[in-house]
Amino acid sequence: MDCAIITPIGPGHRALFEESCAPSVETAIGFSKGPFDQIHHYAMDDTQGLHGRSARRNTAIRQAQEAGVAWIFFLDADDVLTPNAFEAFGARLAAEPDLDALWGLICEFDAAGEPQLRDGQPAEISSYAEFLATPPFFAVQIGAFIRTELVARFGFDEAMDTGEDYKLYLQLWQTGHCAKRPEIFFVNRRDQHSTGPRSATGADWARQVEGMWADAVERDPVWAQLEHRGVAAKMQITNPLDIIQNTHLQGRFFEDSSLEKLRDLIGMAHPHIVEVGANIGNHVVWYAQHLDPARIYPVEPNPAALTLLDGNIAANGIEDLIDRRGMGFGVGRAEGSFRAETTQENNLGATTLVADEAGELKVVTLDALMADARADFLKIDAEGMELDVLAGAEALIARDRPLIWVETRRDNLLAFAQEWCRAHDYVLIDSVFYVHSIDYFAIPRERA
Repeated sequence: MDCAIITPIGPGHRALFEESCAPSVETAIGFSKGPFDQIHHYAMDDTQGLHGRSARRNTAIRQAQEAGVAWIFFLDADDVLTPNAFEAFGARLAAEPDLDALWGLICEFDAAGEPQLRDGQPAEISSYAEFLATPPFFAVQIGAFIRTELVARFGFDEAMDTGEDYKLYLQLWQTGHCAKRPEIFFVNRRDQHSTGPRSATGADWARQVEGMWADAVERDPVWAQLEHRGVAAKMQITNPLDIIQNTHLQGRFFEDSSLEKLRDLIGMAHPHIVEVGANIGNHVVWYAQHLDPARIYPVEPNPAALTLLDGNIAANGIEDLIDRRGMGFGVGRAEGSFRAETTQENNLGATTLVADEAGELKVVTLDALMADARADFLKIDAEGMELDVLAGAEALIARDRPLIWVETRRDNLLAFAQEWCRAHDYVLIDSVFYVHSIDYFAIPRERA
């Protein structure tokens, strides 16, 4: 069984190839060939920039396939193979003989030239779903042992100037038995990009790859695993670039510090919670797991968010705590018909309601919606409609005097913090500042 090391040598990379890359391959061969009988280094010259790295890699893949080479490892000219790479691969293949492709940990030279593991990466990835749930920068890099017959099915997209590696990863992980394991096969040298007409920077790569990643997750949604104070949760991801969903991929709840403030301020056991602007359920799931609520009333009109909200409620087993009367409705100062407008592509929570007699979204008042139900805590995230929501909740607030957490747009700050609070005898007790808004926590003066 043979292995081919494939290295395209682009403009400006000849010296790095000769000084460090090629010698590292020889050193690894001398240390141990692992499971291989022969190891061939295909150094594919493109120092004049006439072909492009993808074309050079594809030519080498065809040559390796014609020669009957069983495995391929892609090593860039500015990177270095580790001395025990073949031995480590052999041990892993013996343990998992069905593997079609194997990646190791992302290891890179720091500013002092010392190898360092990339912080934030998972040590292991074992499925396509796990691969999609990992941000590309923290998932895998080009260096991997891949069965020749598998990589030859796809090759590299020669029309792409950057991101062609991630496109191939998606194809391999979706169709083959792929894995990332805690071995180190090579060390990456960052910021040594080749020059020439088709060169690209790391920022170029990130922009291209983020789009492919988002498209792939939209086709095949994944689940993010969260943990807060030792309690596990899971949230579905359909857009990894969405501000809330991306936070979930990092393993935490969105606005977790504000939620912790709420824990200290709630001041009662088993609260009845009204969540205006429930979105995909970030706060709803947290309430259920950390406030021991008697009942949660999510209010969310956006159909795109409702689908995820439903799924997240079910996935976390909190259906018995949910009163669904507000799911499918918006709330405001009066009944009416509206349409939803999402102005930020990667922020589903930034959806606003626009009055429209032909609109399919129905708005009611909180007073009508909650006429027979108690509210001990009222959260409002209504994207600029917070004063309208409060205007339609006059009876509820007078009756139950709830703790209120309201996201207030800058143009509504004085109207809420001074005029509304003074008129309703509420006191501000905490706040969180953002670029375009402030989250205020307010309680009735009699509880201050």
